[in-house]
Amino acid sequence: MMFSQEELYSSNGEELILHRDIFQSFSIQDFLSLPWQQNTIRVFGKEHLEPRLTCYFGQAYTYSTIQWEAKEMPTILFQLKQKIEILAKAEFNAVLCNYYRDGQDGMGWHSDNEKEMDSSVIASVSIGAERVLKFKSRSDKKTLSFSLPHGSLLLMNNFQENWQHAIGKVKSASPRINFTFRKMRS
Repeated sequence: MMFSQEELYSSNGEELILHRDIFQSFSIQDFLSLPWQQNTIRVFGKEHLEPRLTCYFGQAYTYSTIQWEAKEMPTILFQLKQKIEILAKAEFNAVLCNYYRDGQDGMGWHSDNEKEMDSSVIASVSIGAERVLKFKSRSDKKTLSFSLPHGSLLLMNNFQENWQHAIGKVKSASPRINFTFRKMRS
């Protein structure tokens, strides 16, 4: 199985690789039946509603005071995972699902580098509206921005330790779902 890929960034073993049009056949409607929820998160000592809806599948996991119970991946996500594993040349056993309902949903600067996770490879699938994913280097504050189109797969290799990323709010945007496949440690 051959797919075109575009290297967006590569330096010192850190790389971002974009595969376009891999999952074009999927739509937002294919995933609306997932058990979406809006969690409360603590930021700088204050509690806020998370600015997106989320759900999670994999072994038990905690981040930013949110505790996810172990839950088996539904068939549709398992099928995505199998295709992604071929392209990433890596295995994944969990997925965090993020539903950005409109332009007012976003996610601030963060890294996917919790101690329970092997963050050497994160695979991010975008379904729905195109949104800009921003990156900021922890060391020199260098920034990168990339638009992630519908049906695309972004592979973030060795990127979580030295970089943060964010999806900013925008004046208006259609719905977008993002799946971040990861490998959780036992």
